[in-house]
Amino acid sequence: MADYTFDGKELHDRRGHRVGEIDGNLFRDGHGRRVGEIDGNLFRDGHGRRVGEFDGRVIRDSHGSRISTLDDVKKIIDGIGGTSLVAMWLFFVR
Repeated sequence: MADYTFDGKELHDRRGHRVGEIDGNLFRDGHGRRVGEIDGNLFRDGHGRRVGEFDGRVIRDSHGSRISTLDDVKKIIDGIGGTSLVAMWLFFVR
């Protein structure tokens, strides 16, 4: 069983508490504060700094080093999506 669930809009932990949500290209934490955004295939934090990138299979950090794959993320988060699922993992789980 996965530790988190993602319904395409909100990320919930095992107990059902909302951890984060996606609002267009913006990601907000459980309190509504902006924590990041999707910019094409790049992920940026709340200050606009690049924190990662996703090419459809491999997730890389800001330096270009491989940190995980989509399959690894799907073992932790049960849900739909590709880029948005990876972004939820990057901003809230990792």
